[in-house]
Amino acid sequence: MYDVLIVGTGPAGYTAALYTARYKLETIIIGEMPGGLISEAPDVCNFPSRKSISGMELASKMEEQIKDLGVKVVYDKVEDIDEGKGNFTVKSSRGEYKAKKVILATGQERRKLGLDREKELIGKGVSYCATCDAAFYGGKIVGVVGGGDAALASALLLSRYADKVYILYRKGEFFRPEPIRVEEVGQNEDIECIFNVNVVDLIGEEKLSSVKLDDGSKIDLDGLFIEIGSIPNNEIAEDMGIDMTEGGYIITNEERKTNIKGVFAAGDIIDSPLKQAITAAGQGAEAAASAYEEIQEQKVKE
Repeated sequence: MYDVLIVGTGPAGYTAALYTARYKLETIIIGEMPGGLISEAPDVCNFPSRKSISGMELASKMEEQIKDLGVKVVYDKVEDIDEGKGNFTVKSSRGEYKAKKVILATGQERRKLGLDREKELIGKGVSYCATCDAAFYGGKIVGVVGGGDAALASALLLSRYADKVYILYRKGEFFRPEPIRVEEVGQNEDIECIFNVNVVDLIGEEKLSSVKLDDGSKIDLDGLFIEIGSIPNNEIAEDMGIDMTEGGYIITNEERKTNIKGVFAAGDIIDSPLKQAITAAGQGAEAAASAYEEIQEQKVKE
């Protein structure tokens, strides 16, 4: 029986584990990949104390810190959480665990274009992770779909390897990214921005060779990186009957409590205006503190 079980190994989950461990609570954290989406970020330049650090390195440092505090880290997929009398049973693909409190920090997953053959061409020219795959496109021509900060950051990373990078954006100008990203893209001679277009078809036999746009034009590409945002990983929360917004994000109060007693939530999965590593970390700390307070209150009652 663990005091706290945390689902999700991103900044919110890792920080929650850091705090629960320092509260001397028996803690286990379960997630599918170290760092979650932050591990795919080529450069994190807005996390305090670091001028620049790769998302993968930042995640590794977070993981190392909680392991040093005795937190059990399991990389697995949580499939179901059952509420019992005063505790929860968490079932993963390879095991079953019990805990007094649960913190959901399940984050988000990449949004897909929804095109024919998109799934078929993953790893054959279609990618959702420039950090993972940029090095495979040395001397080649690639495209990035999207106009947010992540899309521009991916284009900048890809320009270090590829001969040419196209940014394909459905609107007439960038308005979401940090101004410094827009400036860096504008100054990069290897990046060309094409506005007011959508990718409507992926062309190629065994691998991607070109894309068709909705203006009727076609661009020859060796690779296409899709950066069009994310959607919440809310299947577990939905199955548990946790209150969510119309967009599928978990509703919490200021203490990160959900409508189910003993279940807390933090990070990109919750209804908050800013989805950043630093805000996720803060919410993880809040959830951990609330879980600790509930456990202490229960001990007093007993």
